[in-house]
Amino acid sequence: MKKILVAAAAAAALASPFAQADTHALIMTIGQYGEGVPPLAGVQYDGESARAIAKRMGVKDQNMREYKDGELTLEGMRKAFDDLYARVGENDQVFIYYSGHGSRQIVHDPEERCAESLVTVDRQGFTDADMEKELQRLAKKAQKLVVFLDACHSGGVTTRAIGGPFSPKFYARSGGDSCSTPTNVITRKIQAQTRSLTRGVNNYVYIAAARDSEVSLDQPGKGGVATQAWRDCIAGAARDSDGSGGLSAEEIAACAQARIDKTLANVKGFSAHHVSITGNKDAVLAFAARDTDPAPAPAPATEPAATPVAATPVAAAPVAAAPAPAPATPTPPPAPAKPAKPAMPAAYYTLQDIYANRDDRRLVTLQAAKSSFKIGADAVEFTLMSSHPGYVYLLMVGSDGKSFDMLFPNTIDQNNAIQAGQPLKLPRPSWEIKAGGPAGKDHLLAVVADSPRDFSKVGMQPAGPFSMVAASAASSKDIQLVTTTSAAAETTQCAEPPARRSLVIQQRCSNAYGAAMMAIEETN
Repeated sequence: MKKILVAAAAAAALASPFAQADTHALIMTIGQYGEGVPPLAGVQYDGESARAIAKRMGVKDQNMREYKDGELTLEGMRKAFDDLYARVGENDQVFIYYSGHGSRQIVHDPEERCAESLVTVDRQGFTDADMEKELQRLAKKAQKLVVFLDACHSGGVTTRAIGGPFSPKFYARSGGDSCSTPTNVITRKIQAQTRSLTRGVNNYVYIAAARDSEVSLDQPGKGGVATQAWRDCIAGAARDSDGSGGLSAEEIAACAQARIDKTLANVKGFSAHHVSITGNKDAVLAFAARDTDPAPAPAPATEPAATPVAATPVAAAPVAAAPAPAPATPTPPPAPAKPAKPAMPAAYYTLQDIYANRDDRRLVTLQAAKSSFKIGADAVEFTLMSSHPGYVYLLMVGSDGKSFDMLFPNTIDQNNAIQAGQPLKLPRPSWEIKAGGPAGKDHLLAVVADSPRDFSKVGMQPAGPFSMVAASAASSKDIQLVTTTSAAAETTQCAEPPARRSLVIQQRCSNAYGAAMMAIEETN
């Protein structure tokens, strides 16, 4: 099938900043506590680092709220979450950051257990159950929730000295509230639901600076060791190990861990803490720098191919203008690459990135008519269904991985709307796809988006009734940006706060989408 798209195209850079009106950040830092709680001298720098992280995740300055020290009593922290909930609109994305002391305490909810908690400035505990309640409330509206906690809940290190200027980010409670073996209800429930369809579990990325049995550290004059590492890695030090164009939570964590290990290598009597991710480790949190392309995958032998049968074309729909380009920023030197993934074309991993960032509350299914298709003989047919209505986009990466191919909509068929629960059989009678070789697996991604997408600025070139763009570092990023962003995202209507948008405008501005992937086997 790959050979049906024969036009060559140079990759074009998409002119679009990643910052989006529907992404919000809540930043909370406590370094100066009340009497009896050790201060954390480096936390004053973590707010700025968290803002830098948020910007790389697409949060605009006006969508950030930062609370510090005296503002974060237990009541103040609850009000901060109330404000966040009020700001967030349907299908928005949220980043929550906390730096300060962690602790553990006995709670009854309803059974007695040892809970993890964040220590407020008035020495109260904002427990994991409190956090779960807030996340569940936000999840009813938000499409993605990313939580970064630079604190710890293990106090073993407090019984011995730490070398150098580092301070443990743990406050040991005394008396009847103290306990020794905490359990986190958030991570436990996320892990329990990982096999559930449409439960939204893959909409969570829960990042902890240390494992349950470890201690995260504060560094005076610089901030949390984990925060520093994550900031530098998401800013460009992390390696796009699969060449997909996106930086996943796992790729950023691998880079951050290498930096944590280096920073703490000479701290006597203490082992480096380990960044822990619960939830969607494959979620794309930022985009890779454009300065390097992955090594090209070996191209398989080419074979002649059939041409798609086309009926009379219809007029193409008008497209929206692309947003303005983001300013170039210098990037730190890259971290050592992660172990190589299985040998697949980099473009395949771009489709995987888009799939990983889908709204997990939506169910999209894609079913081929046959398990394999004979080259030069079989027409490729499949059926698509979606739990939500929307606009369908079909992207294919062939077995050689040399290009991204837009199969639908196309110049013949622009009617890409789908209704909830209604099967959509493709191709329609007006157009056809025949297996054209080479033999192997093509990968097809179906996206069902709330709002139309604009592929006009990613360098797509005509290839019969279809379109394509050569796979490269630039086009991989651009394909992700366009697929995951409403064509109207940068309009004045979408810049309005969610409370001011009508339901029609909310739908037009929504970046939410469901997705499904499948492999198409072509045989001789």
